[in-house]
Amino acid sequence: MSKNVLLTNSNYIKSVTNISENTSDKYIFPSINEAQEIDLKGVIGESLLKKLKDLVSDGTINDPDNAIYKDLLQQCQFFLAYDVVAKLCVTTSFKIDNAGVYRSNDENLYYASLEEVHNMEEYYQNKRDFFRLEISNFIINNRAQLPELNDCACRKIRAQLYSAESCGINLGGPRGKAINYKYGYYKG
Repeated sequence: MSKNVLLTNSNYIKSVTNISENTSDKYIFPSINEAQEIDLKGVIGESLLKKLKDLVSDGTINDPDNAIYKDLLQQCQFFLAYDVVAKLCVTTSFKIDNAGVYRSNDENLYYASLEEVHNMEEYYQNKRDFFRLEISNFIINNRAQLPELNDCACRKIRAQLYSAESCGINLGGPRGKAINYKYGYYKG
């Protein structure tokens, strides 16, 4: 039921970021799907993602009984928007066809160098990471109201609060320190 449900849309992403109004949904929709099915799932877990998609799909996200899920969905919007734009930096800069990978060119436009594309991608990834932390803190602070979470999921979310997500390596917190999950702080 919730397989093809998108939790955000291109109009919202265009309204909160600097991507052009004429950016095709052909590029945006796959980026939204990837952002939620890979990156957001990594933040909130598969069970919570499925719950959000089910509530959006059946139209009950606005029911008073689902207020906590609506708040969570709202928390996810900026994360998704910035994650999508980070992905678009590369997917709109390069094309793949039978001849290989190429960068399109137009005499009226200045195209960014590969380094500039990566700098822009990193800019949006940093914004995304800020909102990732916000989502994680929201989930931890409201875990009693989210029955889809179990103790293992909460430990994983807490561990990610102290990692270097943007570098692609989950460091699991400061070296030689242990996290006191009961109280939510480092115990060294």
